[in-house]
Amino acid sequence: MADPGLYPPFPYDAETATGFARTMFDHLDNGTTDMAPEVLEIDPRVYRDPELAARERAELFGYVPIVAAHGTELPKPNDYLTVQLPNNEVVLVRQRDGLVRGFVNTCRHRGARLVNEDSGNRRFFSCRYHGWSYGGDGSLRAIADEPTFGAMDKSCLGLKEVPVEERHGFVWAVDSAAPDRKIDVGEWLGPDFDASLGAMEMDRYHCHRVGDFDLEINWKVLMDAFLDGYHIAYAHTGTVAPYFHNNAQTWQPMGRHGRMVSARKSIDTIRGQDPATVDVNRHITVAHFLMPNMTVLRQPDHLEVLNFVPAPHTAVGTRMQMRILTREPATTDELTARWEKNWNILQAVLQDEDIVVNEGLQKAVSNADLGPLYLGRNEIANQHFHRWMAAALADPRHWG
Repeated sequence: MADPGLYPPFPYDAETATGFARTMFDHLDNGTTDMAPEVLEIDPRVYRDPELAARERAELFGYVPIVAAHGTELPKPNDYLTVQLPNNEVVLVRQRDGLVRGFVNTCRHRGARLVNEDSGNRRFFSCRYHGWSYGGDGSLRAIADEPTFGAMDKSCLGLKEVPVEERHGFVWAVDSAAPDRKIDVGEWLGPDFDASLGAMEMDRYHCHRVGDFDLEINWKVLMDAFLDGYHIAYAHTGTVAPYFHNNAQTWQPMGRHGRMVSARKSIDTIRGQDPATVDVNRHITVAHFLMPNMTVLRQPDHLEVLNFVPAPHTAVGTRMQMRILTREPATTDELTARWEKNWNILQAVLQDEDIVVNEGLQKAVSNADLGPLYLGRNEIANQHFHRWMAAALADPRHWG
């Protein structure tokens, strides 16, 4: 039997927990799910149009905060990570004052890639092309053979900086170095969603493992897969389908974002009891969907975080970032084995099932003779996502 200490307390108050239990019991008893008012028709070009993809990168990702890392990936001063965002490759650097700053990974001299490693710890970054050197604060410290280069004002030649903020344990960035760009994660999340994320205390979690996977799939195809609880019984027969109820979810929009609850089949052991007295913690998955491109799945003993980062310069490319967060670092072989097992399950769900299906979907939506696609009333979270994307691009600087 698993150590009860591995399971963090349920992060929501009794009223919220009771609501989760009551609604899931009702859906499972009646064969229902939360539903949108009507079926939504969508244009398949949203998954393949280069002009739309360019607008998304410039008008959305160039302005709004997205997650670039978890704070425990940069535990010490001078720790750094290189991160590919939709518009820029960025170097995140933990400063001596504890803050994290982000810089475009390009030497200001001739445009060489400055940092070639994925991560490390450095006080200075030196360009391997001509030896220009930058501090961890992005300032240009030295020009090699400066007397022969010519007079330059080094104070104006620091690395281009993108806005960065830490909140809820994550490092967020706005993917633009334009002077007018600011970051305010709390405003972006809105008070209700910010409080829901805060309740999970993700700043107390540790990033056990992170993986990057480059795929020739539009990022919205992948986001759709994680918004959808309708495909579990069909696409995931080899992994999680035996353990989760299909097509039975609750959906709560929270401003731009939303929260969904789905049930493990183990919930059947407590159905019929009073929703106000049952412990529903180990029987449900609470999913937070952060517009535009992130999912946080709260499993009973860990968190799974997925980011779908549009690739630069193409409509059909995504860097899928996967993270497993645990309440404490794995300090024993038993804990390491436990979290590695969960990592391998997540890999199997994605690599062997979701990605296989969605690579086929991406190929199919390139067919010339293709009519509109449809999101059912039961695909309520997907409808929220697509309606929000359309509204965000129709109303720049307000984003839905």
